[in-house]
Amino acid sequence: MENNGEFKDYPIPSRVTVVIADPFIEKTESLASNLIARGCRVMRSSTLSEAMAACLAVQPSIVVTEMRFPDGTGLEFVKWASSRLPSTKVVIHSWFADVPIAVAAVKAGADDFVPKPTDDDFLASILLNGSANIPPDCRIEEPDRVRQEHIEEVMRRTRSNVSLAARHLNLHRRSLQRMLKRYQPSA
Repeated sequence: MENNGEFKDYPIPSRVTVVIADPFIEKTESLASNLIARGCRVMRSSTLSEAMAACLAVQPSIVVTEMRFPDGTGLEFVKWASSRLPSTKVVIHSWFADVPIAVAAVKAGADDFVPKPTDDDFLASILLNGSANIPPDCRIEEPDRVRQEHIEEVMRRTRSNVSLAARHLNLHRRSLQRMLKRYQPSA
């Protein structure tokens, strides 16, 4: 379990304590730094057993968890946290995001489910303010816009070769042509 320093070293006006549980702990550094900058106490753990021990030790306000761990699942952790720490907000932040898993997570007691990758400012806003109170400058781009930008980038890299771009995108050439036509600006 990694503790980002002693809690007394950080200015903590809000007294919000966050436990981040993720098997890829090194990838949580920027989120932890973002939360610390906002006045939170942060503890990070790479296994469920470490995360449970951290939760029992500090009684966190917020828990952020991935779905898959070497020693269990995020759903098990959500059920455990919901039963032992009823006032703790539990948010799943996972690469393994689809509708059935999100529904199962909410039924298990999760307060929110945020798919990865997510901008750290956006995620910190969700954690501290709730999904309904996200500042307007922290919005997730619409999936269609993200897809369009990706296709445009692949087209640039392939020098507008539709057949080659289609292979890179794992699409049929005609499907890509239809998408390109749809993304063209209206005259």
